[in-house]
Amino acid sequence: MQNVTLRMDEELLIELRHRAVDARMSLSAWITATLKTLASPPRELDAIQKDALQRMNKGFHLGGKRVSREALYER
Repeated sequence: MQNVTLRMDEELLIELRHRAVDARMSLSAWITATLKTLASPPRELDAIQKDALQRMNKGFHLGGKRVSREALYER
């Protein structure tokens, strides 16, 4: 691992510390994880998006019975 020195205004530093605490991580670990996410190859992000869209198109069974459109709009 290499050390890096960053300069930022105090308000930004405070906000980043809060985010790190919320994630139960050190500031250094949180910044590293965030940068790894940003630097990940677009291929991985495309694959995640494609998988999410396939799941949405397939749908989810949340229980209950299927209802026809006619039954829903029956008056």
